[in-house]
Amino acid sequence: MGAWDYGPFDNDSGLDFAASVSDAPDAAAETIRGAMADIVRGTDYLEEHEVSGALVAACFVAERLVPGTIEDVNGRDHAAKLEFAPSPELVGLAVAVFDRAFEARDNEWAELWDEAEALDKVRAEHAAYEAVLRAAVP
Repeated sequence: MGAWDYGPFDNDSGLDFAASVSDAPDAAAETIRGAMADIVRGTDYLEEHEVSGALVAACFVAERLVPGTIEDVNGRDHAAKLEFAPSPELVGLAVAVFDRAFEARDNEWAELWDEAEALDKVRAEHAAYEAVLRAAVP
């Protein structure tokens, strides 16, 4: 895992996903929905890049709900290119992404951070995004 810090935009997989979304902004909502649904509804072992991408997708939803949520300069640059409505479905999926991402079961991403004894630091770096999303759920 090419990570240099604990946030969603602080790793190669997350930034690769962010770039793929911002390079095709007209398909952003569908790409974001797909990435999140894959890890929430899937039953296969979760690869690191899948979870990293889904977390970035969830962070993009949080940013659309509360502009300025993304403080990372790279994340802001990618998010600025996106215009999609944060539908109740997307918000619900985004909340579920956080639940699944931090669940160790069949999850390479969580295993890697746990082995590095940094899962609590990672959760703290993602907390603002998760709070925005949970606040938007009725």
